Amino acid sequence: MNEEKDFESAMKRLEQIVQMLENGNLPLEESLKVFEEGMKLVKFCSSKLEEAERKVSILVQESNGEYVQMPFSEKEDEIE
Repeated sequence: MNEEKDFESAMKRLEQIVQMLENGNLPLEESLKVFEEGMKLVKFCSSKLEEAERKVSILVQESNGEYVQMPFSEKEDEIE
């Protein structure tokens, strides 16, 4: 796998790999090679997304009108 420096280039390469595999024109050995590269890219992208999620926070207005910083939550009902 080429050493990907950022999320966007990793995603672009992953899209190329998916297209190559969907076409079905690669020999088995090459398909396995690009599949393995794709799995490494998925892991890299997932790691970057998890890292970004940890950094995300939202401002919530409390009943007294003040804003407080709360950690990001995947559950929308917790924000209300």
